[in-house]
Amino acid sequence: MNQKENKIINGAKHILFKPDKYPEKEMITRSEFFFNEMNHRRSVREFSSKPVPKELIENIIKTASTAPSGANKQPWIFCAVSDPEIKTKIRIAAEKEEKESYENRM
Repeated sequence: MNQKENKIINGAKHILFKPDKYPEKEMITRSEFFFNEMNHRRSVREFSSKPVPKELIENIIKTASTAPSGANKQPWIFCAVSDPEIKTKIRIAAEKEEKESYENRM
């Protein structure tokens, strides 16, 4: 092991990043697939009342928690809410905040 591989940062062993390498043709194919996946993203204003498995929510939160952040501090906190009354209170507060932003901040 070289010095970079043995580096300790804030008491934790540094894990050296080793990116996957692909042939050019495969990179193009993968990038097209990724674009098509991302191009399906939409802001949704209507939601299904169909229950979602807890494991699915946990996997989505795990994925979101890997998003890049400054100095990899990952300052976010996630909270999954299932109680309809609390969801309603959150929606009302979010709509109030959105209205304030559009009318007075932008």
